[in-house]
Amino acid sequence: MGDSFVPGLSYRSGAHELWALIVESFREWERRVDAAAGEAGLSPVSAWALVQLDPDHPSSQKELAARLHCTPSTVVDPTDRLEEGGLVRRRTNPADRRVNELMVTAKGRRVREQLIACLFQPPAQLERLPRAEQERFRDAMLALVRKSQ
Repeated sequence: MGDSFVPGLSYRSGAHELWALIVESFREWERRVDAAAGEAGLSPVSAWALVQLDPDHPSSQKELAARLHCTPSTVVDPTDRLEEGGLVRRRTNPADRRVNELMVTAKGRRVREQLIACLFQPPAQLERLPRAEQERFRDAMLALVRKSQ
């Protein structure tokens, strides 16, 4: 890795090198998101917004923004595009008419399932690891994620 990823990068510790490897692995994720979104006719942001919606429970735009770690105004454009594409439908929350809810349509469910299938198919490099190494790596990643929450 090293210079091919970031010219002049040298590691101060094993943890520094490990983090750089994790960050470098995101390039595959970005390519995958771009490709899957493109196939669905969506921007990567709209595609990820659709993935984050629960098709069985309407979500407010505020709830979606919280899931996406952004401000509610930021989700307006991606959800407009999802609605224009017939993937979600907006409705007024019957309990609070000030709140718009997003409901995933039947078409949105199909597109969401395709996105999830593509995005979360493990890369061949992970599938080739022996099961014990997969489990060790999973356990280490779980520990990392839990400590950052």
